[in-house]
Amino acid sequence: MDHRGSRQAFVTVSVDDGHLTDLRTADLLAKYGIRATLYVPARNPERPVISESQIRQLATAFELGGHTMNHVPLNSVPLVTAWEEVSSGKVWLEDVLGRRVTSFCYPRGKYSPRIAATVKKAGFLGARTCFLNRHDFPADPYSWGVSTQGRDHSRVIQLRHAFLERNFRGALNFLRIHKGTTDWATHFRYALDWVQANGGVAHLYFHSWEIDEAGEWDKLDGVLRRIRDQTDLNTVTNGELFAMWRRRVRDYRPAAAA
Repeated sequence: MDHRGSRQAFVTVSVDDGHLTDLRTADLLAKYGIRATLYVPARNPERPVISESQIRQLATAFELGGHTMNHVPLNSVPLVTAWEEVSSGKVWLEDVLGRRVTSFCYPRGKYSPRIAATVKKAGFLGARTCFLNRHDFPADPYSWGVSTQGRDHSRVIQLRHAFLERNFRGALNFLRIHKGTTDWATHFRYALDWVQANGGVAHLYFHSWEIDEAGEWDKLDGVLRRIRDQTDLNTVTNGELFAMWRRRVRDYRPAAAA
C-alpha cells in the first residue's frame, strides 16, 4: 500500500470483465505505477476473456477479483445457481492464481441482500457494486460504491439510475460534488479533488472494451496520469479497502439472507 501523506484519502481503480483489452489497460496502469483490481470471469457469453496464462501474468502486478464463472447477472437466476456461479468462480480463479481471492464484483452491478449474503458465505471480504457518485466507506462491505464509471452518462441517466437503485446520496453527490457533469474524465477529476480535500475514496471503474470501442485510450491515459500526480492520495486495491473496512468497523453485521 502506498502511504504518501497521512490523510485518510484513497484512490482505487477497478476494471471489469477480463476482456483481451485489459492487457492494454494493464500497460497504462503500469506506466503510471497505479495498482488496480481486475475482475475476471471464467467465461463470458458476450465477449472473449483473457486466458489463464494472461491472468497469471496480470496477477504479478495487480489484484485479481472474482466475477462469477459465466458473467451471469446474479439477481436473474435462482439463488442456488447464484451460489454456484459465485463459489465456483472463486475456486476457479484461486486455482489459476494459486492463492486466495478476496474481492468480488457483481456482474452488471446486479445484486440483492440475499446475493450479498451469498458472496459473503463464499468467503469474499467485500463486493463492488455500480452505485455511482460515492466516495464513502459503506455501512456494508458487500455494497461498495464507486465514484465514476469510465463512460459518459447523461444527467437523466445518472439521476434515474441513482433513484432506481435508491442511491440517494449518490444523486446528491452528482449534483453537489460532480456538478452534474456528463464527461467521465471531468467527473472523476471532481472525485479526486473532493477526496483530497475531505477524505474518503475516489474509485474509478471501467470496462477496457468500452474504452476501446469509444476510442478513449488517450483520455484514459490522461486520467491515470492525473491519479499519479495527485500525490496526497493513498493508492490501494479494492481488496485492501475491504480489509481496511474490517479493521475500522469491528461491529459489522452481515447482510440479511431473507
